[in-house]
Parts: sequence; structure tokens; C-alpha cells
Amino acid sequence: MRDGLVSRIMIIKFADWLVALISIFVLLLDKEKKTVVNRIERDSLAWYVMRVTYQRELVAAKLLTELGVEHFVPTTRTAIKNDKGRTIGHKVDPLIHNYIFIYSSFNELYVLKQGKMEYLRFIMAKDTETGLFEPQFVPDKQMSDFIRITKSRGMKMLSPDIDLRKGDKVRVLKGQFEGVEGVYVKMPNGREKRVVVKIEGVSAVATTTLKLEDVEKL
Repeated sequence: MRDGLVSRIMIIKFADWLVALISIFVLLLDKEKKTVVNRIERDSLAWYVMRVTYQRELVAAKLLTELGVEHFVPTTRTAIKNDKGRTIGHKVDPLIHNYIFIYSSFNELYVLKQGKMEYLRFIMAKDTETGLFEPQFVPDKQMSDFIRITKSRGMKMLSPDIDLRKGDKVRVLKGQFEGVEGVYVKMPNGREKRVVVKIEGVSAVATTTLKLEDVEKL
């Protein structure tokens, strides 16, 4: 009888240990779910940076337009001319290859990836606070400024590796870029200064040349 009692106690202790272990696992799993999208909810809208395989940026953009999903692909428009030099049409090409910016939620993008747009890939970036690699997204204000500059005349595309550490964080005070925030820095040619908006690891774009009195330091 004593042996039976000991066996029952051991079974109860094992069951308690198993429940505790499962609880810890659930907590860790729940934590992972909350951090996997850079500390925003899975159903919250954000500008996600997505990689598009085999340079299908414009194909993806066309489908997203049909689905009513907001997106942005920086493009350039080039005139097509005949043998006589007369313009007979225009060709549109992406300025940044293999990337597309999509304003959606993690949940909606996941469904798209599993269905009609299996060629979409999340760009993973290391979060400086958690140390975890999470889907990269761009804050609304930064994305708005990036789009404004990219669509403007006289803008300049730069390497995403451009060093902005010597520049100043500023806001443009007047002109077509009024309200744009970025880094006021000297261009590689050393002769002019522009405001640069950089999306880490993807692209950087600069305004036209701006004078010191055109900006204010933040």
C-alpha cells in the first residue's frame, strides 16, 4: 500500500511538472507571436517592405491594384523613339529592383503569400531592442516623405549604404518638399547638400539641392 501511495504522489508531481512546462511553452510561444511583427499587432496596417522574386515588381503592383491594396513601386518613365527620333511611346521600369512597399497588415500579407502572390518575401530586420529578426516596415511619416521625394523632379537616387552620420536631422521649411524630414548631408560630389530619406538596407533618395536657410534642425 505504501508503494502504491508513493507511485500516486510521483504521478501527481510529474503531472504538475508537465503542466508547468506546457505553461512556460505557451508563454514563450505567445511572446514570439507578439514580437514577430516588430511590436505591432498582426492586424494593424503598416508599410511593409517586401522582396519580389525574379523582378516581378510591376506584375505584383498590377495585381495589388486589382485587389485594392495600397502599394508603392518607385518607377522611371523613358521615352521610346523610332528611327526618326520621334517619340512613339513610353517604357516604365522600377527604380529599385526586387522590392515593393505594401500598406497592409501582417495577416493580410500572409494570406496573399499563401495564395496569389507566393513570390512575395518578408524582409527580416534585426530589432535593436529585442534582438529578434522581424518583418521590416517603414513608419508612415518616413514612407510619405520617401514617396514625395521619389515622385519629384530633380530628385536623386542614392545607394542604401550612404553614410548619414555626418548629417543633421532636419525638416524642410519651404518649397515642394515643405514638411519633409530627413538628414541634411553633403552629396558624394562634395558640391551640394540635400535632404536624404533612407530606408535601411533598401534605398535612399535625396531632394533637390537645398540651402541652409531652407531647413531647420530637429
